[in-house]
Amino acid sequence: MKRFTRLAELGECLQLPVEDRSISGHAIDSRQVKAGDVFFALKGEKFDGHDFLKEVAAKGAVAAVVEESYRGESAGLSLLKVSDVTKALQELAKYLQARRQQKIVAVTGSLGKTTTKEFIATLLVQKYTVAKTPGNSNSQVGLPLAILNGEGVEEIFVAEMGMWRAGEIRRLVEIAPPEIAVITKIGFPHIESFPEGLEGIAAAKAEVFSHPRTVLGVVGLETLNYGAIRDSGAFPKKSFAMAPAKANFVLEEGRLIQEGDQMSPPLYLPFTETHFCENFTGAASVARLLGLSWQEIIAGAKLLKSFGLRFERIEREGIVFINDCYNASPESMEVALVNLPRPSFGGKTIAVLGEMTGLGSYSEGEHRKVAELALDKIEHLLCFGKGCLPMIAAFNGVGRPAEFFHDLQKLRATLFEISKPGDVVLIKGSNANQLWQILDLQK
Repeated sequence: MKRFTRLAELGECLQLPVEDRSISGHAIDSRQVKAGDVFFALKGEKFDGHDFLKEVAAKGAVAAVVEESYRGESAGLSLLKVSDVTKALQELAKYLQARRQQKIVAVTGSLGKTTTKEFIATLLVQKYTVAKTPGNSNSQVGLPLAILNGEGVEEIFVAEMGMWRAGEIRRLVEIAPPEIAVITKIGFPHIESFPEGLEGIAAAKAEVFSHPRTVLGVVGLETLNYGAIRDSGAFPKKSFAMAPAKANFVLEEGRLIQEGDQMSPPLYLPFTETHFCENFTGAASVARLLGLSWQEIIAGAKLLKSFGLRFERIEREGIVFINDCYNASPESMEVALVNLPRPSFGGKTIAVLGEMTGLGSYSEGEHRKVAELALDKIEHLLCFGKGCLPMIAAFNGVGRPAEFFHDLQKLRATLFEISKPGDVVLIKGSNANQLWQILDLQK
């Protein structure tokens, strides 16, 4: 079975009697429902999918998976009542994936996992038919939904796996057991959920090695320093890094990869930023381990591009904006600052930085460290979010211009007052800050 096309198939899997109707897809967001869909009425802190049954029925949905306790109207939908809607979504995905003949590559890590996943898929398509999780659909509901809506006919499925707390990666690998598991960098995102600190995060990420079907790990060299990752899984682990480090796959001068005692032909990458180069090295390692020739990798490398809101270069009226506001952590802040392009002659560098969320007790110290690095990289600082106050203090303490904002409109107005052609502007912060709006807001 490649995918569910009849409602009776879902009912059989969930052991529920249901009238048979044809179905075309699955949705968890009422705004994205299409005709023929099955809607999963999930509950969150601020929403309840059961409140949207009439809306999804009006859009053409044919059925909804709801909680057993639901006593409201069906709105003409076939209702499949279950004890836990999220678990039902996961079990359906697990059932379907187990019946597909796909080799799975799982990608996790604190930093760079979406870009690495995209790079892996782009390279592998030079030799195989490939499916991948769309966007950053890496959660307890995002990954199962991607499986349910996938065709399931591709040779390889590249699955991004994310987490908020321990145990979540393990559940995802039960749904989509990987043959090859990739871990990128370990860093501070979600550290407030881990009293053990980075070691706790590493142990949770190491759950990607927990399935008996996994036969190979591909890990960033620095990440192998964490015992939980180094010691998990009874299978080989191949490392990747950038020179001068020593690993199984090493990117030399951004153009050559040393694989053991062999050197690749020259590679021509459409970027020079260090984090993208490292993501590429991990992706190329996976491609080589899956049998791609260097010629196929070279062809795929020409098609690589950064993913949305990740160090995107945008030029407007002579000003270079680096739009890197998908998310932020101390590590990614450092990478962004180090990789900023130089302004034109007479220009200056401005940073619009939003607070880094999820740092818990580490917040003040890590914001201060970022500011201390930024002092050598930027000339004018604009901050959004109270977590950035230590940054303001660090800049003001040495007489450097820094301003704090509660309102994005006012921040944007100030930014365009102080910027001029030749300047470089970095825009970066946690997704909750929505700093991407700065380039969309009307003047």
